[in-house]
Amino acid sequence: MSTAWNAVYRATRAIVPEGSRRIANLAIAAASQHTSAKRRIPQWGGHNLKQMLSDLALEPLPVLNGEVSAWKRLANLAYEAADLGSGIEGMYSWAGAYQRALDTQKQLGAYATHYAFAKSIVRLAMLPHRKNGTLRIVDPCAGAGNLLLAAIEQYARGGTDRQAKNFILSVYGVEIDPCARELCCLLIWLASASCGVTLGEVARNIRVANALTHDWWSNQDLFDVLLINPPWESLRHKVENDDGGHRAATLERLSKLQPGAQNLPPLFSAQGTGDRNLYKAFVELVPHLLVEGGRLGAFLPAAFASHAGLKPLRERYFSQFEIDRWTTFENRAGCFPIDSRYKFGLLSATRSNCGTKMFYVRGFAVKPADVGAPHILLKRKDLSLVGGKYHIIPELLHQRELEILRCVLKRGLPFFECGPLGEVRYKREIDLSLARDNFFHIKSRHLRPCQDGTFVDKRSRRYVPLLEGRIVGAYDCFQKTWVSGAGRTAIWVENGSKPLEECYPQYVATPASGLPPRVALCDVTAATNTRTVIATLVPSTWRCGNTAPVLEFGSRTQALAGLGILNSMVFDWIARRFVSGLHLNKFILGSFVWPVLTPQELERVALAAWSVCVSRPRSGLSQSEQHAPHFLRLGIRKKKPMPPIAAQVSIEVAVARGLGLSRDEMAVIYDPDRNDRRGFWRFFDSEPNALEVARGAILQLGC
Repeated sequence: MSTAWNAVYRATRAIVPEGSRRIANLAIAAASQHTSAKRRIPQWGGHNLKQMLSDLALEPLPVLNGEVSAWKRLANLAYEAADLGSGIEGMYSWAGAYQRALDTQKQLGAYATHYAFAKSIVRLAMLPHRKNGTLRIVDPCAGAGNLLLAAIEQYARGGTDRQAKNFILSVYGVEIDPCARELCCLLIWLASASCGVTLGEVARNIRVANALTHDWWSNQDLFDVLLINPPWESLRHKVENDDGGHRAATLERLSKLQPGAQNLPPLFSAQGTGDRNLYKAFVELVPHLLVEGGRLGAFLPAAFASHAGLKPLRERYFSQFEIDRWTTFENRAGCFPIDSRYKFGLLSATRSNCGTKMFYVRGFAVKPADVGAPHILLKRKDLSLVGGKYHIIPELLHQRELEILRCVLKRGLPFFECGPLGEVRYKREIDLSLARDNFFHIKSRHLRPCQDGTFVDKRSRRYVPLLEGRIVGAYDCFQKTWVSGAGRTAIWVENGSKPLEECYPQYVATPASGLPPRVALCDVTAATNTRTVIATLVPSTWRCGNTAPVLEFGSRTQALAGLGILNSMVFDWIARRFVSGLHLNKFILGSFVWPVLTPQELERVALAAWSVCVSRPRSGLSQSEQHAPHFLRLGIRKKKPMPPIAAQVSIEVAVARGLGLSRDEMAVIYDPDRNDRRGFWRFFDSEPNALEVARGAILQLGC
């Protein structure tokens, strides 16, 4: 159907450039109407295609000019498309093709709900109501109507025409875009033609309005079922041609706390921090539109469950809904024309002032059918423990994962509270977007490299590399060299075994002084990368950009111990259960815990981390620190480097014991199963000694 719709669209643009997407929809709808009546459009006379378009249009049409031959060609193409779009699945494809033809689709976050996902949302939301009488169903951002079509397909079939008509006339929608609303009405009408529903009857229930500024409560008619796939647009982006002033009206409404439904907090009082996103506003609107006991089926960005700024909304949902299921998906199947790493979730819940006591979760689903796969039961007390102070909903695949998380989070010490590692401070040193005066491009100065990785100019002024996230490697302060380009299109090459004087950054800065021992992290990451937490020591005078945030420690011993823990597989396994997006933010780190270590154990971990550093060509250690760890106390006699593998095994064992993990639990963590998206099999493939380290750690824990 997409190909056929595009052909009609191209033919339409040739004769009606203005509003060609609308004309394409109306032409196919007209052809579908005549096809269902087993009639052919007559020769161009009194009742021609132009008149049919006018009869079906719900909004004023542009001037319809053009040659008769062009209109005849359009009619023939419309008939071909109508045959493909006669079924429900064809109508979904029709809606998707219509939205993809919009140049600003990505900017607006307006993506038609995939056919299979729409069916899943409807089934989850409406299953408890299947045997009930007529229900009031609404989609407050209906778009082209895919969710409403799914409801009609599944629940208006099988009964009498009267029952089907009653169901369809209890379906409501609101859409801000009059053209999308028109298509929504056309599709519902075509899907309902057999039971006698008219286009006018459908149009009365599908309104053109801004759902966020609309007064829903003047007649006190709330809804029994709410289906929603809100736009994923950030309100910080400018939108062209906002002729209706909807954006300004939305921003003004979000800035005012006004009553919504009775017995609920003021509407838009839980928008939290961070960007203003439309989906956040719709999420808060939802409970204000449902009756007590009403059902919700929502299709939301996965950030709903994991972003710190959405904590107030999550708390509202835990108190205003009895959530029964949250399933997160990766876009690896290409259901939406966006990045395959993008995550979204399906939420089903019942409006209830009793709140949520327990619900089922599952992460890393791919196919729509995965919504019916086994889920993990998560209790509210688990959420308080595992979700941390931001009440993050973890992405889990197996019950064993939850059990291990319970163990380590009960035993470990909060990441940013004072403990054996001291008070760890998080800092972003130089913002690469805003602080342009604090650093220089490597090509803007005539610089000569020095042995310690710094640079000097012709006047003997010294400059240090500015670390970016992609430069940071595990125990490696200069993993990559910049070659050319900038931003996401920049070209970098791996440094391999090169010494520091052969490595080049993209930017340099003046040396720092008086800074505490620091460990830099790679900010851009993911739970399915080879490793999620990647850390290195920062040479004392070097500077770090915002994509390489630093952790400051009170002593060199604590910094080295922290480095070893952060680069351990045990710590990484825990991190991979919390990192949902593409950044290792401070609020995510705040959900982690440090292992419980005695002062002697802390020094042993520091010694082991130092030993690993000594074996690496660019560890961040100073010249004097390469020879003997003088910064350690005298409690450890052995101050010669340990063999690298033995050192890493020692760190893994210390972290595991400090978190109370057993040998069996460690076997789960090191499981090389390639079906586990977050498993370490990629790391085992890329790091020759990693599997040997894992086996050595399990063996030592068993002793």
